[in-house]
Amino acid sequence: MVLLHLPGDIPAATTLWDFLLAWEFEPLVLFPLLMLGALYLAGRTRLARLSHRPATGKSTDAWFFAAGYAALALALLSPIHTFSEELFFVHMLQHVLLMSVAAPLLLLANPMPVMLWSLPPRARTLAGRGLATESWPVRCLRLLTRPLLAWPLFVLDLWLWHQPAPYQAALRSEALHYVQHLCFFVTAVLFWWPVIGPAPLRSRLRYPARMLYVFLAWVPNSVLGAGFTFAPAVLVPFYEARPRHWGLDALTDQQLAGLLMWIPGDAIYVAAMMVLLVALLRQEDRAEARSLSP
Repeated sequence: MVLLHLPGDIPAATTLWDFLLAWEFEPLVLFPLLMLGALYLAGRTRLARLSHRPATGKSTDAWFFAAGYAALALALLSPIHTFSEELFFVHMLQHVLLMSVAAPLLLLANPMPVMLWSLPPRARTLAGRGLATESWPVRCLRLLTRPLLAWPLFVLDLWLWHQPAPYQAALRSEALHYVQHLCFFVTAVLFWWPVIGPAPLRSRLRYPARMLYVFLAWVPNSVLGAGFTFAPAVLVPFYEARPRHWGLDALTDQQLAGLLMWIPGDAIYVAAMMVLLVALLRQEDRAEARSLSP
């Protein structure tokens, strides 16, 4: 297993092959991921057996889950994780995958009902009661996913962790690095929840409000990404001491990181708003059709 926190422990990568071979399977990350996948697969299998349909039924949700799960695995197990403490732009790619790809895709999969069916009957009944409308877990979730709380938690988490001092501290401490990733993913789930509204808590926001909510998160992401891109000096000195992978100097590496947050990151927010706009137009078409029907 590669040790990331000792200087010079990863030699400079010169080929794509060097990068692609650098996988890590840390038990603290691997076991929860395997459990998440096993629960979802077991739930889908049981539901398919009960409905006498193939396990590919309602395949859209399954594809969303597979894509979100793959993004999570790539962010935490693949060479993206291994080189995240070697190259700034790779670390930024990891953050984009966690916050803007894995979190919304997993919510779009609406996995909670499926995963409940993976449990034994008694445990499933208890879990169902725990997720009832007025249960304390759902009340807590309702509070944390209120837009006036979820939005500032998400944006502040993004900005605070990307300030030079806490960012560098996370690079120097493996435990703090795990905390950083957990904060990114959890606040991203809370942020995207009002946009997507999976079970057990459907979103009460109308589509125009959801679009405004996403837009207001897009702006600070753009500003932060542009700040890294156009900064005249290296903001995180930690990367200056790392091997020069593929000959990238620290400032160019930082500019690539800013561009990743800025351009692909912004594209995800734009795509989300476009999807919401299409959903709004379809909703209006259905309402108009109902009004015209005899």
